[in-house]
Amino acid sequence: MPAKKKINFAKAFEELEEITQWFDSEENLDLDKGLKQFERGLELAGELKKKLSEVENKVESIKEKFAG
Repeated sequence: MPAKKKINFAKAFEELEEITQWFDSEENLDLDKGLKQFERGLELAGELKKKLSEVENKVESIKEKFAG
């Protein structure tokens, strides 16, 4: 099983914002580049969502630990 890849949340979020801005600013969209950007954006969004879910679970775990 491959090692779990750790992401830098801030950098991944910044890259996703840059991709979004790229789409907003392009007048003559290059279809091939746009497809690659879209794919990378979905990849980043998935990683960010997963990380947020992990953090939520950790917060809930900590709250439960100290609630008793």
